[in-house]
Amino acid sequence: MLRQMGIRNFALIEQMTIPFTDGITIFTGETGAGKSILMDAFSILLGERASSDFIRHGKDSFVIDGLFDIGDNQELLDLLKKKNIDVEEGQLVLSRSFNEKGKSTILANDQAIPLKALKEIGSYLADIHGQYSNQQLLDADRHHLYLDFYNQEGRAAYEDYDAKYKAYKEAKALLDDMTETMAERARELDMLRYQIDEIEEAGLQKGEDQAISEELKKLDAFEHIDKVLGACYDAFYEGRHPLIDTVNTIKTEVADLLRYDQDVKEISELINSAYFQLEEAAQSLDRYRDSISYDEERYKYCQERDSTIYGLKKKYGSSIEDILAYEDKAQARLEELEGQALSQDVLEDDLAIKEAAAQEALQTLSAVRSKNSLAIRQALEAEFKDLGMDKAHIEFSIQDSQELTRLGANSIELLFSANKGEGLRPLHKVASGGELARIALAFKSIFSNHSLKTLVFDEIDVGISGDIALKVAEKIQALSTSNQVFCITHLPQTASIGRHHYHLEKEEVDGRTISTVTKLNQEQHLDHIAAIMSGKGISDTALATARELMHHFGVIYED
Repeated sequence: MLRQMGIRNFALIEQMTIPFTDGITIFTGETGAGKSILMDAFSILLGERASSDFIRHGKDSFVIDGLFDIGDNQELLDLLKKKNIDVEEGQLVLSRSFNEKGKSTILANDQAIPLKALKEIGSYLADIHGQYSNQQLLDADRHHLYLDFYNQEGRAAYEDYDAKYKAYKEAKALLDDMTETMAERARELDMLRYQIDEIEEAGLQKGEDQAISEELKKLDAFEHIDKVLGACYDAFYEGRHPLIDTVNTIKTEVADLLRYDQDVKEISELINSAYFQLEEAAQSLDRYRDSISYDEERYKYCQERDSTIYGLKKKYGSSIEDILAYEDKAQARLEELEGQALSQDVLEDDLAIKEAAAQEALQTLSAVRSKNSLAIRQALEAEFKDLGMDKAHIEFSIQDSQELTRLGANSIELLFSANKGEGLRPLHKVASGGELARIALAFKSIFSNHSLKTLVFDEIDVGISGDIALKVAEKIQALSTSNQVFCITHLPQTASIGRHHYHLEKEEVDGRTISTVTKLNQEQHLDHIAAIMSGKGISDTALATARELMHHFGVIYED
């Protein structure tokens, strides 16, 4: 329940503080006096989008605040606790400021909150309904909400289906994504298997490329190597002056000099060492020459092996180590993709399970909707009779779907007929303004029984008069037994049900137009009802009729 609202620098309102209590509060005033501005401010306080256009000319920002008594609203208290907003003595203070640069500051009990949170909190505090918000009734996309939130059974069935449908869609999206990449994944699998087989078939050994390269170099130069080795051996042992013999002669003669000169001993030892090293080298050359041979088969094998390794290097890396590392990565990727193939089977099974669960939930939802459709139709048509629409009929057209959809049906739409013998047609095509106002009120009557919200009716009685206006006022009055109700009206019938009456006027102060609000006492309230009927010149008849209206509604006015 709203206890007080303060407004500063908002459109025509310079500063205004209005206290409220339970029951019905009436707002009247000439067109343009600020009644709708007042409701705009209340809407913005509850989370509607703000605009710098609302800032009073010459000011840089507006501020709106409201004090709410929420001690009995356990759902809202639970929400605020979830959002870590402290509540003391069951009171909630909301404040919203908005400056000309578009910056908004929102506070809930002095704690900053985002606009989304304010809108969520506001949905628990008030329900604003006016001549233009009746358009909600004409939006077929929202008609299912009447069925699904009519009672706890409907809410539970809808929320269960909604959760299971979302789970089904998520599972389907995962599987579809995997299916879309199936061909690409199959190509990659084939490529990886080919690459791994090619590398494994080569049977590479670390360092093998260098060994093969060295062996090929020797085989390619075999004739030259053999020729050089032969010539060297001949130089050691063959010819007219074999090198070994020559060095041996030198060794012997220098050794003989030792008999005459010991100073050549060191030289003699060096020559001796050189001789034996040359002899060992000559023998090693001979043995090495005997050990080598040219093998044509081996040569072909090395060439083929070198070609294989070269081809693998071009594809997978500049060395055998790089090629083997590539194989390891390819093997890991192969296992990953093969695992995904197994995951696809799991996803298909998961989708089947979630689809079955959603289908079962849909059957339950459809049954509850069918039952609620009948109950709502009967309740609405009973309200229509009270509102002077005895021949009116309304029902929900539910086009069920065999496939799962977000709505849980192909379509759900309200159909209406105002007169007997006329076929039911979509509500937005056949309802007049006055009929729409009464239909909206009928919906409010059957959907507000357990609400703790403040109900705001902004000229909902537009387009009606006489007995119908009287019936509408009675319905609004009935709503006030369980809800705080605000009514902006131009009709005496609706004004007569008010326990509290605020009158808004425009006046000029220092060359500026401002909107002011006055709380009327009982005499002023009576006079104003009479004035609505007869104009400024209030007649005795109008006053008597005003008293009769108040008596009819059993209103005990509270100054």
